[in-house]
Amino acid sequence: MKAAGIILLFILLNSCGNTTKQSSLAASETVELRQPEIVEQIVVDSVWAANGVGFDLKTVNDKQFIAYFDSKRMMTVASREIGSNHWTKKTLPNQLIWDSHNSVKLGIDELGYIHVSGNQHVDPLAYFRSTKSFDVNTMVAINKMVGQDEGSVTYPNFFHDKTGSLLFSYRSGTCGNGNILINRYLPKEEKWERYLEQPLFEGIEANDDRAAYHHWVKDANGDFHFAWIWRWTPAVETSHNICYAKTSDLKNWTNAAGDKVTPPFRPEDEKVLVDPTPSKGGMHNSRYKLILTKNNEPIIGYVKYDEAGNTQLYLAKFNNGEWLTKQISNWDFRWKFIDGGAFMTIGGKFEFIGISDDGIMAINWETEKGDSGRYTIDIETLTHTDKVANIQLKYPEDFRKPMTNRNGMNVRIAYDQTAMQSNGSRYLLKWEAKHGGFRQHAPEVIPDGPLSALVLLKIE
Repeated sequence: MKAAGIILLFILLNSCGNTTKQSSLAASETVELRQPEIVEQIVVDSVWAANGVGFDLKTVNDKQFIAYFDSKRMMTVASREIGSNHWTKKTLPNQLIWDSHNSVKLGIDELGYIHVSGNQHVDPLAYFRSTKSFDVNTMVAINKMVGQDEGSVTYPNFFHDKTGSLLFSYRSGTCGNGNILINRYLPKEEKWERYLEQPLFEGIEANDDRAAYHHWVKDANGDFHFAWIWRWTPAVETSHNICYAKTSDLKNWTNAAGDKVTPPFRPEDEKVLVDPTPSKGGMHNSRYKLILTKNNEPIIGYVKYDEAGNTQLYLAKFNNGEWLTKQISNWDFRWKFIDGGAFMTIGGKFEFIGISDDGIMAINWETEKGDSGRYTIDIETLTHTDKVANIQLKYPEDFRKPMTNRNGMNVRIAYDQTAMQSNGSRYLLKWEAKHGGFRQHAPEVIPDGPLSALVLLKIE
């Protein structure tokens, strides 16, 4: 048996009934969770796991497509027919660099052509496209879209607007001196065009080197809800100013009050400002989340320092014409910020579990001190409540449990871009990898392992 096969077998055997690491999450009597079940697990491949990066998954009708880096760190695109365990795989001429920024993303346009980009952190655009619809074997390297601002690419992402058009966003430039740009693909003409004439975000002045880190959620109408946080420099402690805006087409925007706002958005624009916490105020550009109520109202969670200098969880909701912000936690530690964030502790982590029909939000949390629990919050007042929250989960509560008992390995998840199938089932990718590091942290010789199983889960 080949080495990769032995490792896969070891991982799968250890994934069954593994109880060596129990969740420290405290049970809550004020939450009743209705959970789906994992009904199928399919091994896709063996993947390199010494430095974790993101993979991608998309289901289109009866076909599924995955973009990932294999056991040799080679960018790979795989496809299968739903109901089959056979994967068709295409290895692309692109090998993963030691950098946790270098995720791989895929998109499928209206005619079924496959688009892939990744392995970039301030690098020239790496871009592949299939020459036949839904056929991974026809992927070819193109490495160009519109031919401008493609020499320094980070954070590639494919997504669709409400008309079904395939869009591609990325940062052009560096941390503290980069712009978020968006292209649109024209499948009949087989070409990309610049979709927005201006970047989404920019600093106030020519010498203002702030960068915006954004996150968006689509509502049931297909509208985008954007939240973003600004950062002065590559030092994560300079994160500041959380903002929000909404758009149906990425060209016409409104703020939470419904007033028209126009990109490019700037750090001190009061019309979109949610919380004006200054630099070194305890915010972190990757430790904030956005969730929508059943009425498509945004609630933003984030961490920052309280008046005593301790790290706390806060919630913000637009209420009576202004943003209401509330401290939710009562933690007794101060998260220490280090450089770009690769070697920091977990600080205070939180996850939105969901919102009940009667407006009670459940939030799981844990801290670097080993404490954990669950908050139940009345979303109208953002205050703690003892009312029972009855919530239907999208995924089983323990779907992130470790696959093995190997030290230093973290569970990684890639959610299906197609959130739910017509029959109500959901899919996700699961694997394990070590904590990521940046290119300057790479060893002189890149190790061949460890390896992990890459597994597709079906949930009903």
